[in-house]
Amino acid sequence: MRILWVSNHTPFLTDFGGGQRSSLIYRALRKLAEVDVLLLAPQQMNGRSQSELHGIPDGLMEVIPPTPRGSRPPWKLIRALAPSFVDKLAHNLGRRETDYSPDPMAKPVFERLVHERKYDLFVGRHLKYSGQAGILGQNAAIVDIDDNEIELYRLIIKNPNTGALRRQVLKKRVQTLERLLPRLLRNGPYLWVSNEDDRHTVGFEHARVLPNIPYALSLSNPPPSLPARPQSKTLLFVGMLSYIYNREGIAWFLNEVWPAIRNQEPDARFRIVGSRLRKQDQEIWGAAPGVEVSGFVKDLKEAYADCAFVVVPVWSGGGTNIKVLEALMYGRTCVLSQPAYRGYGQVFDGENALLVARDANEMIRFCLQLLDNPGRCEAMGQNGAKVVNRQFSYDRFERTVLDSVEVVMRGQRSGIVAAS
Repeated sequence: MRILWVSNHTPFLTDFGGGQRSSLIYRALRKLAEVDVLLLAPQQMNGRSQSELHGIPDGLMEVIPPTPRGSRPPWKLIRALAPSFVDKLAHNLGRRETDYSPDPMAKPVFERLVHERKYDLFVGRHLKYSGQAGILGQNAAIVDIDDNEIELYRLIIKNPNTGALRRQVLKKRVQTLERLLPRLLRNGPYLWVSNEDDRHTVGFEHARVLPNIPYALSLSNPPPSLPARPQSKTLLFVGMLSYIYNREGIAWFLNEVWPAIRNQEPDARFRIVGSRLRKQDQEIWGAAPGVEVSGFVKDLKEAYADCAFVVVPVWSGGGTNIKVLEALMYGRTCVLSQPAYRGYGQVFDGENALLVARDANEMIRFCLQLLDNPGRCEAMGQNGAKVVNRQFSYDRFERTVLDSVEVVMRGQRSGIVAAS
């Protein structure tokens, strides 16, 4: 059996959440078949080689840079005048169908691979890149939605920091996608979504839930819950620091929440940890009193061990925030924004494991409550660790992947329900 993996995410690097999910799916597929990789991504960037950007593949891997949006008709007629501006203009004003249609650069490579390798199954990460590679029209295909684009835009629209013009553009885009996606997916691929809430999105009703899990739970020796640090006054943020919605969330927290916390708790410290830290962000964030910008750390366990609790002040973004589950796995509760709680309501309702803030004032209040009550902070973290251990495991994740492949290979792609 032979499978072609299509994505913009490499499955060979795991220093960010999307890469970790890619790696977990890829690893499960490798139990069944030989897996080739087709990435729609830059081959080189900022002096970094292909291997630095995408890791070392286990087998065949081809990397094809996607065609710039402005290089397609009619935009290509004026792109030479201002390439970056025209690309943005084409992205915001162009036909949405183009985002999901075969890419001129990727299509011949895909067709050559199919002809030479005779694939039994196609697995794509993200609907847009699956369409650009050309697998939406294949009979035997699975597409992992993961970041639900419609919900992503809805969250940006609700974000109070979103400008009026951008809000109107995105409202129109949501309406277009609600008409387009059901048509694209009619009699199309088997779908995975990362949480139950996404099955309420038009076009995704028959998807199967493949939940995100902390990557460490897939290791041979998963880490245990950590002892509490009642003396700690450290609030921790963990995430890929180049991701725009993480950066916006950190900036919002530093402007709207952190000054009030420091005013009440002068010894409080905010530590920012994660991969792909930009120098300009490090300088801006690190200038705030009590803020430590660590960037990449070799051992996340030490960062979690040192903190009192984790904050997730993310107001936009699709999918589910895996950083929430990871923190709870280590026994650290979270104070998170309402959007960051998306997809977890059915899991943690009534478990007394998290504090979900609707605005800056609630986030300030919840953070101060936990700093003032280490016992409550510890109890919530332990409650969360029990839920994660009970409901999330790599075995269950792998079983869902393998069961889905079996269904597709039998040609039974209708009437699919969420994973139990």
